[in-house]
Amino acid sequence: MTDSRSRPGRRAAPSGPARRAGPLDVLAIVIPLLTVGAISLVSPVVDDTTTRPPAEVSLTRTTLVCPAALPGAGTVSVASATGGSGEVTTRLPAEDTLALDGTARVATGRPVVLQADGELAAGLVAGRYGEGTATSCDLPSPEQWFTGVGASAEHASVLELTNPDRGPAVADVAVLGPDGPVDVPAMRGVTVPGGRTVRFDLAAVVPDRSDLSLRVVVSRGRLGAHVVDLVDELGRGARSRDWLPPQAAPATTSYVVGLGGKPGDRVLAVANPGDDEVRVALRVVTQESEFTPSRLEELTVPPGATTSVDLTGVLQGNAARGAIGLRLDSSLPVTASLRTLASGDLSHAVAGAPLDDRAALTLPRGPARLVLAGADRAGVVTYTLRDQRGREVARERVAVGPGVSPRIKLDPDGTQLDLVVQRTTVVAAVEVGPPGLAVVPLTPLVLQGLVADVRPSLR
Repeated sequence: MTDSRSRPGRRAAPSGPARRAGPLDVLAIVIPLLTVGAISLVSPVVDDTTTRPPAEVSLTRTTLVCPAALPGAGTVSVASATGGSGEVTTRLPAEDTLALDGTARVATGRPVVLQADGELAAGLVAGRYGEGTATSCDLPSPEQWFTGVGASAEHASVLELTNPDRGPAVADVAVLGPDGPVDVPAMRGVTVPGGRTVRFDLAAVVPDRSDLSLRVVVSRGRLGAHVVDLVDELGRGARSRDWLPPQAAPATTSYVVGLGGKPGDRVLAVANPGDDEVRVALRVVTQESEFTPSRLEELTVPPGATTSVDLTGVLQGNAARGAIGLRLDSSLPVTASLRTLASGDLSHAVAGAPLDDRAALTLPRGPARLVLAGADRAGVVTYTLRDQRGREVARERVAVGPGVSPRIKLDPDGTQLDLVVQRTTVVAAVEVGPPGLAVVPLTPLVLQGLVADVRPSLR
């Protein structure tokens, strides 16, 4: 008899009862299946917040900063471009209120901060005026350019930074010289305490006989920036000062308008903030045309540098008779200003901001001219003048177009100018005087603020 346990290829069957699935085994299978099913029922979140532009809202508060006075310019004029009335808060050195109905005036030689709330916030404008000097009071800006400043005994400039708020503000000031950027440690990380003003005399901080340019960038808080420019012909020569207006940003096509009616010494300064060399073509602008005189050569500006050229001979020649400004076409964005010394009086014309909607300005009583240029297509500019009580004294529609650059004499009783641009884009400035000459560029009127679109999202 053969033993079955010894047969090859056969195994003994396992002994004991068969194992059944327990509760834990069932849960290990069911729970993952339920989780997968629940996830499949959840709709994905569409997060498009980065594509939504900021919303426009009515301004509820506006702050303007006015610089310290020059001799004869101890009064600040304030008005509402929308015709509003109410109270404006004035600060520095002490807080006070100003009743605004028409054009109001504040007599002070110190820097002034103006603040309007509610309906009066939209369209608040202000400026300082004196004998041959003028400047607008501006909104604090995160970046501004001042082209063609001086840092020598014959041509000197002072940069003034005013903090309108209670907390400290910080700014960095870059200096562009004739050969490129200039390292000035004293103007890096400048801290301005709340409610205070800091000044830099460039002749002491960065002495240089060549024209320079400044780029003021505010990294913390808010600052109002202004520059006073001085020309001093040593000995018995002329000595005159005026404010140098800022430029908001470099551009490839610029119009520098406001030459006045008198011949004088004229110097054009061009700043190149880029890393490559720039070529700049110049054209003379008259009321009827734009053209390039035979003696007006193309400029070359090195990277990060400021280049100046004397245009006295070109703009006094017969070919440029009736010139009201210059047009600059550059291979890369630049900033520009034209410094004029005529009959011992200093004035500045700078590259203006393009206007396609509204602009406004306060004016002193007396002679003034509105200069328009740079229209990219046929359109209409309507200007309105109001007197000190807010009453309309003049209104006119002016046709503009390519090559058409009107220079309009304004009513001497007007203390407030309102400009509306339709179907085109123009550059505008106001020549104030005599006595003397001051040129104030018009900038877009801020009537609304922007609020970022912020909303929760699932990530």
